[in-house]
Amino acid sequence: MEAGIVAYAVLCVAVALFGRKSRIGFWGVLLFSAIVTPVVVFYGILGLRPAKTHKDKELNNAAKRRSFWPGLKT
Repeated sequence: MEAGIVAYAVLCVAVALFGRKSRIGFWGVLLFSAIVTPVVVFYGILGLRPAKTHKDKELNNAAKRRSFWPGLKT
């Protein structure tokens, strides 16, 4: 009985570590996987995109502003 609870907790933590860069973060994934089974949450995380940071948005905007001429610096 105790081994099953420990195995469930280890699976929850493993799924939470895998989903730590998702939108709900480590603690959200851990709580959600403790309530719902970790297997279901794992497949749900595969469908979620990681949260975009401010730096990623800036790089994306800079790529859009690039000139038509590759050698020209902006």
